[in-house]
Amino acid sequence: MANTQYYIFDNVYLYIHWYIMQTITGEIKLVLAVTLLLLLITSFVILFLFFYQKRYYTHKKEKEQLQSQFAQTLLQSQIEIQEQTLQHISRELHDNLGQVASLIKINLNTLQLSNPDKANDKIENTKELTRQLITDIKSLSVSLGSDRITQSGLVKAIETEVDRLNKTGEFDASFRQLGSLPEIDNDKAVILYRMSQEVLNNMVKHSGAKQIDISLITKDNLFILAFKDNGTGFNVEEKMNASGAGLRNLKNRALLINAKINIQSSPGAGSQVTIELPL
Repeated sequence: MANTQYYIFDNVYLYIHWYIMQTITGEIKLVLAVTLLLLLITSFVILFLFFYQKRYYTHKKEKEQLQSQFAQTLLQSQIEIQEQTLQHISRELHDNLGQVASLIKINLNTLQLSNPDKANDKIENTKELTRQLITDIKSLSVSLGSDRITQSGLVKAIETEVDRLNKTGEFDASFRQLGSLPEIDNDKAVILYRMSQEVLNNMVKHSGAKQIDISLITKDNLFILAFKDNGTGFNVEEKMNASGAGLRNLKNRALLINAKINIQSSPGAGSQVTIELPL
C-alpha cells in the first residue's frame, strides 16, 4: 500500500514538474518570439528611416544642383542675349544710323542759303532724315538687354526678331499667335527667348532658307513655340552624333524649364523646331 502511494505521488510530482517545465518552455518561446518580432520591426523601421533619409538628402542635393544649373544657364542666357543685342546695335549704328547721320551732315555742309528754294528743300529733307534717325534710335533703345523681355514681354521680343530678319531683305519672316498668352515666369521667358534666338540663328546661318515662320500657340495647358523654315534641311541624328552642341544646348535648356523640344528635319525638306512648355 505504501509503495503504491509512493508510486502515485512520484508520478504526480513528475507530471507537475513536466507541466511546469512545459509552461516555462512555452513562455520562453513566446518571449523569444516576441523579442525576435520586436527586433525585426525595429530593424525594419531603422532601415526605412535610413533609406528615407538617404533618399531625402539625395533629392535635396539633386534639387540644389538643378537650381544652381538653372541659375547658371539663366545667367548665360542673359549674357548671350546682351552680346547678341550689342552686335545688333553695332550693325545698326554702322549700317543705318551712321548712314542717316552722314546724309544729315552732307545736307548741312552743302546748304546754300543764297538759294532759298534749294535751301528749303534740303532743310525739309534734313528734317525728315532727323525724324528717321530719332525713330531708329528709339527702336534701338528697346533692344538694350534681356530686361526688355520682362518689360515688353516675350511676344514683343520675338516680333522684334522677326522685324530684324525682314529688314535684311534676305528673308520673308512671319509671326502668328493663336490663343491668349499665358503668364510665364520671367526667368523661363528669358530662357525661352534665348532658345528662340538660337533656333533662328541656326536657320539663318545653316539652312539656306528664305522663308521662316514662327507660331505661338496656347492649347490644352501647353505653351507652344513652333519654328519652320524652307531651307535645305539636315539629318537630325547625324547632327546630334557629330558636334551637335547647339542642338544639345537647346535640349538641356528645355529640360531645365521642364519643357520638351522636338526637332524635325530631313535633307531637302526644311526643318521644324517645336518647344512645348506645360502650363
